[in-house]
Amino acid sequence: MKLENVRPMNFSGIPFALVVVAFSLIVILPKAVTMPERYWPLWILGWVILFASWGTGAEIEGDSIVLKYVFGKLKIRIPFSEIEEITTLNKLQKGTIAKYFKWEIFLFTIFVIYALFDLIILPRGLLRGYYFGDIGLIIFGLFYISVFTVPFSKKWIIVIFTYSLIPLEVFILHLKTGNITADDVFVLISTAFVLTVALWEAYSVEYVVIRTPKKLYLLTTKSADEIIKALLKVAQNV
Repeated sequence: MKLENVRPMNFSGIPFALVVVAFSLIVILPKAVTMPERYWPLWILGWVILFASWGTGAEIEGDSIVLKYVFGKLKIRIPFSEIEEITTLNKLQKGTIAKYFKWEIFLFTIFVIYALFDLIILPRGLLRGYYFGDIGLIIFGLFYISVFTVPFSKKWIIVIFTYSLIPLEVFILHLKTGNITADDVFVLISTAFVLTVALWEAYSVEYVVIRTPKKLYLLTTKSADEIIKALLKVAQNV
């Protein structure tokens, strides 16, 4: 039975390992090679791996819930007998993703620090493209760290923090280039739009944590009550 509007996130196991590999190929290695212009096949591979790490759906098969990744080719099976707890984070007063998935927050923090360090050592006056990659990683890294660490009951804090990142982007860009052009304004407006979409996506779903003796799994769904009812209904008939 397919679980409608349910998508597992890449926060544990093999999918999380794919995220680490993808970000290494996309962010870190391009700056380490001597001929970046020849690196683009591995850069594209990094994006393919990142897309592959995303969950594509979930369904119930027999006495298990099956999470699908890698464009539906990788299936992770969770027997009902191993499920110890199902928690809807949005309904907890102090519910945060960081409480359950600390390594993921650590990964985002590492990449933000890396981008900040790289931005600091880059000389002033280069073409803007040299700065936009690091600035984008810092802005969106800070956004997702805040979403993961601030309780869902205080999302107004995230909204204020998110849009305060735009002036930060302006400040960093002006610091490195000395001026703000019309093209920069377009990039800033685009960033604000993408952050708005990211905010909507982050808070338009409910986050469900499934705990087993060995692992934690994070799922997003339009209605956590529906997925819990479906699991309980099938589990009672097994």
